[in-house]
Formats: sequence, structure tokens, C-alpha cells
Amino acid sequence: MKNATELQFIETVRREQVLPPGSKVTAAVSGGSDSVGLLLLLLRFREHMGWDVSALHVDHRWRPDSGLDAAFVEETCARLCVPCRVRRLDPRSACGSPEADFSEARQTIYEEEAGGGLVAVGHTADDRAETLLLRLLEGSGLRGLGGMDYRGIGPVRRPLLDLGRGEIRGYLGDRGFEFREDPTNSDTSLLRNRIRAELLPAAERVRPGATRRLARSSALLSCWGRMADEKVAEALAGCEVTGQGFRSLDREAWAELPPPVGLSVLWVLCGRPRAGGGELEKTERWLRSGGKGSKALPDGTVLVADGSLLRFEGPAPIGGGDGAPR
Repeated sequence: MKNATELQFIETVRREQVLPPGSKVTAAVSGGSDSVGLLLLLLRFREHMGWDVSALHVDHRWRPDSGLDAAFVEETCARLCVPCRVRRLDPRSACGSPEADFSEARQTIYEEEAGGGLVAVGHTADDRAETLLLRLLEGSGLRGLGGMDYRGIGPVRRPLLDLGRGEIRGYLGDRGFEFREDPTNSDTSLLRNRIRAELLPAAERVRPGATRRLARSSALLSCWGRMADEKVAEALAGCEVTGQGFRSLDREAWAELPPPVGLSVLWVLCGRPRAGGGELEKTERWLRSGGKGSKALPDGTVLVADGSLLRFEGPAPIGGGDGAPR
């Protein structure tokens, strides 16, 4: 008999169509509770859904004991008779924040290891709520506020977004499975960890159930974000690409777009930079006021604007990805 956690998991999978029947599914397993729970849930429905399930562990080699996480994942997979692959990143010097670098490296590995299939990651409703608060504090737009969607970049899928971390840990406890707690999760010098340790508990005291409600708000914003992406894609359909890699748009057609859509088009055409949103907003206002000439945009793109065309010069591609600046 399926319990409530299993029923919610499979309901999400079917409703969002994130892991279609017959899919090759690689579970990204860090060794933490969410990823181990993800693996168990995938195996619970493996036969029913016809999934080909395997596991992948990425050893960031950031902590001296990270090899113990890899060994734990391999032992867990051996207990479950699941094929497991371990990828190890090159050692990194202990300076600055590694989060952005690790995220990019993981994404590359996921795309390499997917093998034409999908990669399931263990983000939960708690992660979604944390991300919403994090983006609000950063002053993000629509894409950032709804950024943790069921479908990630490329092959990445998030089938646990309707389940809370407590539910996953209860599910593991009922089945006698352990997990490893990443000690860096207690480092409150990182903003996300402070949100998890201080802000969300405070919100729960003010309004019990706040974490789930925040996650729900993020889900609704994701739906609106998809609609915005469609509008941006329509606008980009009129973009011409020359042999030199220049991208050009009809200026009058761009000016007729709603400001948020026009801003998103600029963001896509300069390569979806992680930073520089303020500069893009200034450029958008400059263009709408009739500005002409050239401007340097984030990530090395140069915009040349005249009376009839907007031309973008630089290496940034225009295909794929999300359609609104964060």
C-alpha cells in the first residue's frame, strides 16, 4: 500500500509529466536526506513506470571528508542494487564562494551523464520557499521568483517540489535508511543557510504552514514565468543572425513589446548573464527614450542602436534557456 509521501510523489510526476513512463532516469544523490529519499521513491515506482533508474554522485572535493559522502552513496546504492557512478571535480582552492562554480560544474556533468535521459534532483518544497525568499532579498524579477520549477535546465527534473524536507526524512526513518548531513548547511555566513535557520522558522511562528505557502507562491510564479517565456520566444523569432554571429532586431517591433518582455529579450540576446540586471534596465529605458549609438552590455555583448535596428555583437547564443532576467 502506498503512503501519503509516495502518493504525492507519483501525483506530481504524472501531473507535471516530469518523468514520463519508460524514461532513463539518473538520480543525483548527494547522500543527504532529500536525495536518498528521491532514490527510494524512484525505485518504489520503477517497475510501475518502466523507468531505467541509476544513481550519480558528484564529489565536489571541497571538504576534506567529501570522499566519505561518495562512499556512503555507493554503499546505499549497493544495498538497493542500483548502478552508481561517481564523478569527482578538480580540487579547488579554499577562497571565495564555490556555490556558483559548483552549480555550473554539476550542470555540465548532468548533461554528460544523462545519456539522452533525465536527471532527477532532490529539491523539495523547503528549497523552493528558501529560493523565493533569497530572490526577493536580491530584488529579482519574475524568473528568479519562480526559478525553481519542476523542469530545470536541460535534462534536470525536480519531482520532489511538492514534498517537504520533514516528510522525506520521515519516509527514510520509516524504511530504516540513514543519510549524511552536510556540515556546511549550518554555516550561517551563507545567506541561504541563514534563511533556512532563521527566516523560515520565524515565518512559521508568525503563520504556521508559511513554508508550504511560500513554495506554492513560487509555483504560481513559475506558471506565469512560462507564459512570459512564450512571449519572449515569439519576439526572438524575428531575430536575424548573420554569418558573423551578429543578432539584429527590428527596433520598432521591439519598442511595441511590453517593457518586461522587451527587457527579457535584451537579457537573452546578451547571453542570459547572472549579473548586470541594473545595467540592462538602464539600457531598456535608454532605448525607449530614443537613444542611439552603442552600449556595452553584461558578458561582453555590445549593443548598436540606430533608427531602425538593434544589433547585438558578441559571442552570446540566443537558443534555449529561460526567457526572463532574474
